[in-house]
Amino acid sequence: MGPAVAVRVHLAPAQASPLSPTEVNGPTEVSGPDVAEAALLAGMARLADRLRPDQAGGPPAVVSRRDDRLIVRCGEVVLKAHADTADPDHLAARLRFAARPALRPVLLTPLELAPAPGTYAVRLGAHQVSAWPAGANLGTEDADDAPWEQAAALLARLHRVPVSPTDLTELPPATVLRRLTDRVTRLRRHVGHPLVDPVLAAWATLTEPSPSTPPPALASTTPPSPPAIRAGRPTTVIHGDWHFGQLVALPAAGWRIIDVDDLGLGDPAWDLARPAAWFATGLLPVEMWARFLDAYAACDGPAVADPDDPWAALDLPARALTVEYAATAVAAHLAADPETGPDEVGLAFVDACARIAGTVGDASRSRLRNG
Repeated sequence: MGPAVAVRVHLAPAQASPLSPTEVNGPTEVSGPDVAEAALLAGMARLADRLRPDQAGGPPAVVSRRDDRLIVRCGEVVLKAHADTADPDHLAARLRFAARPALRPVLLTPLELAPAPGTYAVRLGAHQVSAWPAGANLGTEDADDAPWEQAAALLARLHRVPVSPTDLTELPPATVLRRLTDRVTRLRRHVGHPLVDPVLAAWATLTEPSPSTPPPALASTTPPSPPAIRAGRPTTVIHGDWHFGQLVALPAAGWRIIDVDDLGLGDPAWDLARPAAWFATGLLPVEMWARFLDAYAACDGPAVADPDDPWAALDLPARALTVEYAATAVAAHLAADPETGPDEVGLAFVDACARIAGTVGDASRSRLRNG
């Protein structure tokens, strides 16, 4: 598969996260909001007008809607209604962290809200709502200009932020692999399907079995999920769900990382896991992977201690993201049209899962030797 396909999908993954490129860049028409959403939209419009009366401009344009959250743009203000299940204390801690002056060169800074200084989210109905300056973003047509070095430098700077005693008590563990358990759970009912079994077999490699804990069966009811904080690995502040959709450019300021819903304490290798998975699967050209990894190392990023052997740190996170990508593609395929196969990218991740299962968790090294 050629580089254009690999990077195109990487810039706009099927599991695009809140405030991804298309969400910030322009509205997507969505019809028929229910009464609760109409009230939420009206409240968000009033909030934008209070924040930036000279820039809010017109009714809110819905740019992203999912079951658990809503994002709108009002002129130069972007408002996000976070999932109604979001822990208010954890969200507040994440937003306060993003608002620190020292983080302004790294993270997009949330807009402060009334009634008190240091308030960055207010409740509207069932949702906590935060506000952000709008920024330019990458689109799929910008694949050749993806800022690999800048992205790596931003991640390295985030990972090098000193973790204070207050951070240890206030910041939660980062939310990594948010979708993995749900996707694997959906697949368990299809055990025996030729696309499902390689994914479940690869999923079973994500925990280290012990004499008292055998490897999970394909139909296990307790899918494992590797933790954000890993024994024997550095613990830093990490983004938790980083990909190129999590970048915007501010006028005269450059690139910033957005979407702190999953931010918290964890192994910094998780933030490198997506590009690592794409490279190990064969979808990301070696030149682009090398640019990213070399730039991260040049900025003293702590995720990879030995640039000559990055897989010592990245193997488990890359395997986990490979399983998540494959499980998402297969679950969507089975739900939509089981008579046709997933697209070539989804099939590439399923094939990678088969290699992972066949090499007992060493798929990345296998890829490097044989790719």
